Formats: sequence, C-alpha cells, structure tokens
Amino acid sequence: MSQGNIQTQVIRVGIHSVPEDQHGWRGLELPGNRKRKWYTLLENEQCLVTALLIPPGEIGVRHSHETGELNIHFSNGLPLVRWNAPGELHGGHAPQTPIDDPVQVQRLNDAEEAIRAAGLTAVANVFRDLAADVAGFKQMVEELARPAPSLNVGIDVLFPPFKTTIDDPSVPGKRTVIGQWYD
Repeated sequence: MSQGNIQTQVIRVGIHSVPEDQHGWRGLELPGNRKRKWYTLLENEQCLVTALLIPPGEIGVRHSHETGELNIHFSNGLPLVRWNAPGELHGGHAPQTPIDDPVQVQRLNDAEEAIRAAGLTAVANVFRDLAADVAGFKQMVEELARPAPSLNVGIDVLFPPFKTTIDDPSVPGKRTVIGQWYD
C-alpha cells in the first residue's frame, strides 16, 4: 500500500480566533445546569468538528446523531475517546425510574405480600431489606456519577449529513438539526 502522494495539513485553531458566527453558548434557556460554550473548529463536506467547554457541574442534553459521533473528552486532564453509534442517545441525564415510582413500589409490595402469603415471613423480611438496600445503592451510584467540579473539554466529530436529534425531557419537543446546533 503506497502512501506516496498523501498530503497532510495541520490545522491549528485558537479559541479566541474563531469567528463570531462559529461559536456561542448552548443551554442558556434550559432549566438547571445545562450551559456549555461551543466552537466550530472545522466544518467541511467530510466532517464537523466542535469543541465544547463545559463548566463544573454543567451537563448537556440527550441527543443522537444519524451517522454517529466520535467524542474525545478531557476530564480532570485525562482523555477519554468514545464512539456514540448512529441513533444512540447520549449526553444529559439518562432517563431513570424514580426510586419512589408508584408502579415500582406496588410491584415490590405485591412481591413481599406474595412471599408472606406463602408462609415465608423471614424471607419476606429479607426481601424487604434487600429492596431498600438496592434503592440506597442506586442513590449512592447516582451521587458518585455526578460531574466532578472541574472544567471539562470535549471534541465532537460528526459525519455527513451532520444530523442531530435532540430528545431530552428538559427541551420542549423532540427536534432534528442539520449542522451546528443550539438548544
């Protein structure tokens, strides 16, 4: 395989030199901590490269990309490279069933009652305690998953047709955007 005529071009972009129409804020109108500063670093027919500066404690919105997304994320100085497959929702908070969801609470109560009705009171007590432990563990994991208080930097690479679908409970209405997007 010959690589004789391959031309390479190094592109250097300082965030202060990005033209006014190629940077802005996302999430200013959304409830909670959703603000991120974005910069278009490169946009051509092959890719759209966006840099995101995410202040401590801020999160994005749930979205997906028609052709997937290559994400390079720097958190606490450490790089993490991730591929978000086409159509895969990512960003924002993952939808979760609340611990006190009435349907879930009723299912657990019904299960405990069925165990008691079978004459297994000791097992029903263990079941009740385990269900409470699971709820406690779930809450601990959610607390541990909260963003660390440091500036995070992300580089997102999208591919044609650069189509993003925003599907987040905090954003009114599901919508699709082509090119650079705002929320």
